[in-house]
Amino acid sequence: FKSGQTKIKSVLVDFLVSAGIKPIAITSYNHLGNNDGKNLSAPKQFRSKEISKSNVVDDMVESNEYLYKQGEHPDHTVVIKYVPTVGDSKRALDEYVSEIFMGGTNTISLH
Repeated sequence: FKSGQTKIKSVLVDFLVSAGIKPIAITSYNHLGNNDGKNLSAPKQFRSKEISKSNVVDDMVESNEYLYKQGEHPDHTVVIKYVPTVGDSKRALDEYVSEIFMGGTNTISLH
């Protein structure tokens, strides 16, 4: 079950790719202050979370052979930091950079 940032990522990437808009870079920043943040500061747990967030993007990209050549995928970076003062809240910032027509780029930022 996906909720929050990962759910939005899957919906937005699906929309962009289905509309013929090619995401070329996706960057996700997360600040967590509770036990989730503390646990994810451990490299092994972080890597597991990073893989699950990346799989959402990879599945969408692999479904469109017109936008992406075989083996091609967006530059996808996930950053998760433990920030105790955030408490039980979660802070997330996502940035999506896509190629658009005539060699242009478009950036969508979500906070």
